[in-house]
Amino acid sequence: MKVLVAPPVVELDDGTVNSFAIEGELVLDPGPCSCDGTDCVGGFSFIGVASGRLTTQAVIVDLPFLDIHDFREIVRSGCCRDCARDGYADEMVQDSRFTADRWPVGSIIGRSGGFAFLQRLGPGY
Repeated sequence: MKVLVAPPVVELDDGTVNSFAIEGELVLDPGPCSCDGTDCVGGFSFIGVASGRLTTQAVIVDLPFLDIHDFREIVRSGCCRDCARDGYADEMVQDSRFTADRWPVGSIIGRSGGFAFLQRLGPGY
């Protein structure tokens, strides 16, 4: 299954870093976040499922051992469990899967204004 993961941490030209999430950690494309968290509302970050830390970039990977049921359970028990209790877990999984399926494996994507966009196309394309 194609999913989003946190990229390696890189210091950008302006001295900021691209990610506070753990490299390789599953991340969510929160879409319009229902929790009204200030970090989510701006729409410029993905959320690390385990750590709850933000990343401005995500990498699309294929994890063949992960299925949709496991992914939903990971979201329900991860950092967004408060939103998941409100029934928002399925939407977060759906939004994240939609984003991952839009581009090929290896692509790097960003978020701006609540929407994912392609930063670099995966290898071989």
